[in-house]
Amino acid sequence: MGERGFIINAASGGNGWRCADRFVQRVLWPLMLLASVGALLVWDEQVWLFALVAGGLLLFPAVTSSSRVGEKDSETHDAADDLQRYRLVVESAIDVFFQTDEKARWTYLNPAWEHVTGRRRDETLGEELLDSVYADDRDRARALIAPLLAGEEPFAQCELRLKTLAESYRWVELVVRPFGRIDHGISGLTGTIRNITAKRLAEEALRENEERYRRIFLNIQDVYFEASMGGILIEISPSVEHLLGYRRDQLVGRLFSTISAEQGRMAEIREKLLESPQLKDFELQLRRSSGETIACSINISLICDAGGKPLKLVGSIRDITERKRAEEEIRKLAYHDILTGLPNRSLFYDRLDQALAQASRHDHPLSLLFLDLDRFKDVNDTLGHDAGDRLLQAVAERLRACVRQSDTVARLGGDEFVVLLTSVKTERDGVIVAEKILELLAEPVSLDGKTVFTSTSIGVVMYPHDGRNAETLLKHADMAMYAAKEKGRNNFQFFSEEMNRNAYDRHMLEHRLREAIEQEHFQVYYQPQWDMQTRSLIGLEALVRWIDPEEGMISPARFIPVAEETGLIRPLGEWVLRSACAQVQAWHEEGYPQVRVGVNISGRQFRQPDLVAMIDRILAETGLPAEFLELELTESYLMEDAEATNRILAFLKVRGIDLAIDDFGTGYSSLNYLKNFPIDRIKIDQSFIRDVTGSRDDAAIVEAIIGMAQSLELDVIAEGVETAEQLKFLQSRGCQEMQGYFFARPMPVDEVSRYLAENRDRLRLPRRGDDRDYTALLGDFDHLSGALH
Repeated sequence: MGERGFIINAASGGNGWRCADRFVQRVLWPLMLLASVGALLVWDEQVWLFALVAGGLLLFPAVTSSSRVGEKDSETHDAADDLQRYRLVVESAIDVFFQTDEKARWTYLNPAWEHVTGRRRDETLGEELLDSVYADDRDRARALIAPLLAGEEPFAQCELRLKTLAESYRWVELVVRPFGRIDHGISGLTGTIRNITAKRLAEEALRENEERYRRIFLNIQDVYFEASMGGILIEISPSVEHLLGYRRDQLVGRLFSTISAEQGRMAEIREKLLESPQLKDFELQLRRSSGETIACSINISLICDAGGKPLKLVGSIRDITERKRAEEEIRKLAYHDILTGLPNRSLFYDRLDQALAQASRHDHPLSLLFLDLDRFKDVNDTLGHDAGDRLLQAVAERLRACVRQSDTVARLGGDEFVVLLTSVKTERDGVIVAEKILELLAEPVSLDGKTVFTSTSIGVVMYPHDGRNAETLLKHADMAMYAAKEKGRNNFQFFSEEMNRNAYDRHMLEHRLREAIEQEHFQVYYQPQWDMQTRSLIGLEALVRWIDPEEGMISPARFIPVAEETGLIRPLGEWVLRSACAQVQAWHEEGYPQVRVGVNISGRQFRQPDLVAMIDRILAETGLPAEFLELELTESYLMEDAEATNRILAFLKVRGIDLAIDDFGTGYSSLNYLKNFPIDRIKIDQSFIRDVTGSRDDAAIVEAIIGMAQSLELDVIAEGVETAEQLKFLQSRGCQEMQGYFFARPMPVDEVSRYLAENRDRLRLPRRGDDRDYTALLGDFDHLSGALH
């Protein structure tokens, strides 16, 4: 029975001592007595030694028996302490201690039972153990305890569920043994129950997560990978076969360079990750199994141990071929003229700025030629726009033939072209090219079987003599071109001193402008902006007007450039901003529709160090919430210092101010910077809208700008809308926000107040999502436009 592990009750300490007494009295004492007698008779040392030991043994029972009575009382007291100690341990344990009888009915449960199951002990005692087991686990529990009760197994352990008072269950670990006396058989079961619900739930959650991640790993479209710090691929998802054509087992264990088309990039990735533990949107070329290369983007993280030691690289790979193709197409649309393939205005400004920087650094001259075809409108009017487009293409080809590869020929728009000559020594070099252009363009062009003769007027300027920046050079070249037209066309003119004499008039204009600013001879006019998708008045653009006491209204085209050059734009711009904010807030308080106001910020204003503080001060003084203010910025100024620009724009944006790029398409624009600037809206310059329904070039430019804005998730508004045909064209291309004479001319404050009051009810908006055809309502706006005209 003992070999089967039963718990047997040992003999008590008192019974042991009684057995020892009997052994001494019946065996040892007689032997010792005989030994003593023998010693006296033979007087042998060995016998005497034996007698001495025997005497000690004879005395030992007597001594021990005398002390046994005292020890018995001490042992009884210690046993009571131990019993009390064991009871306290069991009663305070968080695990359940239990006993059952031979039929596996509960006979003892410590208080932990109520904590684990929520059931009272006194109501549970007497029940069968199996009745406390969750129904789905009873068969397993029965198979577990049956061999224990039959004496066939000494020990059992398993995990199962116990019922709770709330008819739920708790996962527990059950450890159970049989107990009883050897001569009486098994008396019952004893053991412990430990609550492992939290552990099981955690294990189940872990299994679910592992299964979830396994499904993600198998089905993810991007390629997941792990690599050692040495660049060896440790793991890679099966999606790599779709992306690169390799099977997973072909790549695991091989270097990352196996799939990289750019050697050394893995080392570059490791270096970047040592600086920052995450690398996002890292672009590189990967090689497919067929040898083809594709553009991919990698997001990758550095995994370190607890001590910060790098262990491995974990990341994902995404195919960005289509995105790069779309970006290239957008870039082409943004930087090249669709009709001729020449660089457009934006790319030309970029190259001109680079050429000026180089010329300034190395102190060598540049030459710029500004061309405008003579009587090009006659070709469009007589032969049609298709013929005019083919003529422009022929002119572009001939201009390319006149310059070297290092030079730039660009089309600014319409029939305007520019030629940038970067390797010149004197004015004579510009003359040679100008004469060659005049000669080539004088040759006839066959269009639809008809011979067309064309010519051009050219303005020529030299850097640094005629200007030190792009804006000045183009302005002077344009002036020289118009001088060539005035001299009969089909010739070229250098920027002359005669033209400089006009600077005197500008100086006088500057003096009058200073007085006008001091005496506030200015008014702010407002032009409405409309959202034609919702038929809502969404904003007003603030436009400054100079009302001179003697001359009357002076065009902004005359005094704004002077204000920019002299720095007077700063006080004038601040006055316009404060006036506009105060007036719009007054309209809001009077109950007019809440609309934003757009205010132009010049390049010089934008660079002033206290710009943000000035805007904060004006908003606080006028009470206009920042979300109703939109600042319109010119793209060429934004690109002068992209880092500083982005910082200023961020300061403005966090205040809730809307930001727009004004006259988009007429200046320098970079998609790389544009996508990173916090811009809300771009405004298509009215020069492109003016002939959008009659010029393929303008239509293509407008479509490209709208497409680019949509790709960058920017709002787009068209300026200078004057006809219903223009409106319909813009709507069909996805541009819904517009302003122009079709809706209303710029108006003074009192007229705008009447405009808002008269249209308050008629312009109440339908709900967004309304499927009504708004184009049917254009007649209302035609009537409104006619009335305003």
